[in-house]
Amino acid sequence: MRDLKETADKLLAAFNGHDAAALAQLYTEDQVTILPGAPGPVRGRKGKEELLSGFFRAFPDLKINLALVLVSGNHIVCEGDLRGTHTGPLVSHEGEVPATGRSITVPLVFILRTAPDGLIEEDRTYFDNATFLKQLGLVQ
Repeated sequence: MRDLKETADKLLAAFNGHDAAALAQLYTEDQVTILPGAPGPVRGRKGKEELLSGFFRAFPDLKINLALVLVSGNHIVCEGDLRGTHTGPLVSHEGEVPATGRSITVPLVFILRTAPDGLIEEDRTYFDNATFLKQLGLVQ
């Protein structure tokens, strides 16, 4: 099994470098990602890459700041926050959201389950979607 702390470091570097292709390569071909507010899971490496590319277009300065990374067995648990400015269109399951120009800072936790080869097979990301939407000015 690969060093999962190294996997977490690569994931953070690829995310903060906005390298959706490199980030997706840390996931299995049949990975499943579960996100708050999504109509269903994001499936497959290609789906993961498309999801990330969309967020990077909408938030060109998007970064994750991690305060905690825990590795246990075949799991990686990370806690921190997500920060960025919404300056590009954001694709959602309800249609495209035009740029609001607003900044977000949202607490974030993700729990990653890895396969025996160390690639991520399941990503459960948790953040307060209501706070995210409120900071964008999309809800009261």
